[in-house]
Amino acid sequence: MKKKIELILKSIIYRTGILSLPFYIFRLFPINKNKIICSNFYGKGYGDSQRYIIDELLKRNNKKYDIVWVVQNENITGFPKEVRTVKINSLKYIYELVTAKVWIFNTRKNIIVKKRKNQFYIQTWHGGIALKKIEKDAIDKLDKNYINQAKEDSKDIDLLVSNGKFCTDMYKRAFWYDKEIIECGLPRNDILVNGDRQKIKKIVKDFFGIKDNENIILYAPTFRNEYINNPYDIDFNNVIKVLKQITNEDWKVLIRLHPGQKNPEKYVKFSENIINAFKYKDIQELILSSNILITDYSSTMFEAMIANIIVVLYANDIDNYRNERGMYFEFEELPFKLTRNNKELLEVLSNIDFSKIQNNYKNFKDRIGLIENGNASGKICDIIEKL
Repeated sequence: MKKKIELILKSIIYRTGILSLPFYIFRLFPINKNKIICSNFYGKGYGDSQRYIIDELLKRNNKKYDIVWVVQNENITGFPKEVRTVKINSLKYIYELVTAKVWIFNTRKNIIVKKRKNQFYIQTWHGGIALKKIEKDAIDKLDKNYINQAKEDSKDIDLLVSNGKFCTDMYKRAFWYDKEIIECGLPRNDILVNGDRQKIKKIVKDFFGIKDNENIILYAPTFRNEYINNPYDIDFNNVIKVLKQITNEDWKVLIRLHPGQKNPEKYVKFSENIINAFKYKDIQELILSSNILITDYSSTMFEAMIANIIVVLYANDIDNYRNERGMYFEFEELPFKLTRNNKELLEVLSNIDFSKIQNNYKNFKDRIGLIENGNASGKICDIIEKL
């Protein structure tokens, strides 16, 4: 009942515009030219491209900047000591937004949030190469309120961050945006190119209590609007068994369902060997520490490709999902093996040819004009420092 009342109150606030009043009142305060505010998925923890930009900025000068991070609640931790937090939709949050020189977001901002004349808005987005169609390319599948929100948001953006020709073309076509796009790679992918893999593997394994001699399968599927059947019905005990027979090594499975899926226990049975990785702060570290990624339609497939990780697609609801959103690529165009059931999955895992996979990756990267050199964070920091 309490939750229902909160939702009703929020609806009244947004529809009447009450929340927009402080945005105008706080414009009486000057813009702090050294203040940066970051939002990761509307208040998630310290992660995504914003994390890597801020980490690089702090390396350069950790005293110059006033860095504010938007959070859903004060219990979220794991921030550098130089970063302070503010709760989303609070009065303080509005004040920080209105007086920050630079905004760095990875999702659309609320429609009532308006940028001031001398502020600079960097939109990193939360994916580069996409499989499922997004924004204007999927306009017939999206809610009208979201479309209005997206259009208004794009008016305020000063810089979009791209990782190559495919991404840039998508922004130009589908984002209601005609201003500057920088092709430098995605900051969150820097770690996939030049990260210390062994060091990160140890951090991840220590976090989950995985032994040094155990390999990792990362399962990271995407979100669905409809769950007609259980799309996560992989028999991971069989997967572990088959891989152990082939490699003569032990394996653990890390399950990382989409952030929009709030109850992973409903779909996956966890155990000593099948571990819930939902709360781990950074999926890029999970990707880099894994030996094999299994996913469906998630853009993690492309990020694992950047890190030269073996990728296998498991999609038992492919026909339904095609109709849900539409796709940029046919599955036959992708450099990954597609499986639709457990039998096909085990067969593919039993016959992995890594040299062939590497060649497929290279051809696909060349075809889409991918740019990931591991220095995207530095390029964005250069722009921020010039501001």
